[in-house]
Amino acid sequence: MQDKDTIKELLLNYFKGSVSVIQKKWIDDWVNESPENEELFYVYLEEWERKNPQYLTDTEQAILNFKNKSESSFVLNDKIISKQKSSGRSNLKLFLVASVTLFGLLFLGTFERITVKTYRTGYGELATVILNDGTEVFLNANSQLKTPRFAFLGNPREVQLSGEASFNVTHDAVNKFIVQTMNGLDVVVHGTEFTVYNRRHNTEVHLKSGKVELIKHSPSGSESVLMQPGEKMRMENDGQLKKEMVQKPEEFASWKEHRYVFDKTSLSEIASLMNDNYGVEVEILGDSINDLTLSGSFRSEDAKEFANAVAQVLGISMEINDKRFRFFENE
Repeated sequence: MQDKDTIKELLLNYFKGSVSVIQKKWIDDWVNESPENEELFYVYLEEWERKNPQYLTDTEQAILNFKNKSESSFVLNDKIISKQKSSGRSNLKLFLVASVTLFGLLFLGTFERITVKTYRTGYGELATVILNDGTEVFLNANSQLKTPRFAFLGNPREVQLSGEASFNVTHDAVNKFIVQTMNGLDVVVHGTEFTVYNRRHNTEVHLKSGKVELIKHSPSGSESVLMQPGEKMRMENDGQLKKEMVQKPEEFASWKEHRYVFDKTSLSEIASLMNDNYGVEVEILGDSINDLTLSGSFRSEDAKEFANAVAQVLGISMEINDKRFRFFENE
């Protein structure tokens, strides 16, 4: 699940009407996950409405209009009767409209549950998924993949990803394979092996073999970029796409083997990774160690083992207190 800042930003864009169909579906699923999510939805909606008033009410004029209507109603009893009948018909119409709308929403929700298959992994959990077309997907921890429940129908073959996954796509010269992310970046595949990272504000695509096309959607239009094997593409917070070459593309998805590879990775970045993959809170005590960097690789299958390895390599201390991991300088 995404952090609160990402969710808030996405919801504010939703209230403005500037999100994609896929993002709307993600929001619907997220709201239905728990009462806490639904409550948070309305908190942000109220905040947005306060900052973006759709109209300004004239309270005094509204009261005056109400009094005028009330006073005239005592004089014209026959009109009162006609108004009551009209009000009854209006209420009936509103009831019918509301009933049809509610039925439609329930039907759509049921339809999606029937036609869409959702795969989820918990913190520290990995999973392998074989799709209907033979495509192999490796889900990293704390990730979610939505696919057609029965079969891909026609062109293209579309899936939705939140979190991180590695794909080994079955080649199909006719039907493209598309990975849609909640950050507005689509990965269009032409039979290939690649990894997609889609957490918080960050989206990265690592291409091991084959060819992919990235399509970035924004209110101003769409931008398309082609990737070659060994390239890593990152979408920055401002929406810009940044490309770089990688020496060892085979290490893009080393997490499939519970192996983590670092290249001058800061301790603060490692703390974020621990939160994403293991769901733990990490505290770094002391500015002097916050920017320490780690290069190399090691295996780890749980948060404690991971944190101990990091502390040992960096020459710092680590403790666990109330499920909170703390890194600090050696005394």
